[in-house]
Formats: sequence, structure tokens, C-alpha cells
Amino acid sequence: MADHHGAGGNATYVYQFDNHPAQDPGRLGAAHCVELPFLFGTFDSYPYNPMLGTPSDTERALGRSFATAVFAFVATGSASDWLPYAPAATASIRHFG
Repeated sequence: MADHHGAGGNATYVYQFDNHPAQDPGRLGAAHCVELPFLFGTFDSYPYNPMLGTPSDTERALGRSFATAVFAFVATGSASDWLPYAPAATASIRHFG
């Protein structure tokens, strides 16, 4: 999708959320949508969630960093430390976690 969007001359930004809980008995890894509690700071709304484990201060700091980057992007359309996506340029994918 990003390749297609960028090929059309559109500014394109891609992130990959790599965080996974230290205790991961279900081997879920960095599951789909797991970044949402990080983005919105809603860890406490999901107690006992195997995708989150028990968030530590490190995960909460990651959440603040992630939310800051996303909100800056939403407000301005770019972020100073988030490079525009370029196909085959893995450095253009912003990693969190």
C-alpha cells in the first residue's frame, strides 16, 4: 500500500511497532493493534491482556514517545525525525519498540 501511495507522488510515512511483552506465553509477539494502548495511554484499561503483559515504566515511556511522534505527524503532516517512505529503503520505516 505504501509503495502504491508513494508511487503516485504522495508523501508517505510508514512505521512498524516492534514492541512485545517480556512475558509472552501465547507467543503473540507484536500483535495487530497492540500499539493502540501505547498511543492513547490506556494501558490500565486492559488488565490481564496477554498482548500487553504488565506494562513497565519502559513501555509507558515508549507509549509517550510513540504518541508524541504520531500526534506531531497528524498535526503537521511530517515529523522531523521520521523520514518519508521510499520503496526498498528500510531506513525510511520508523520503528517503535
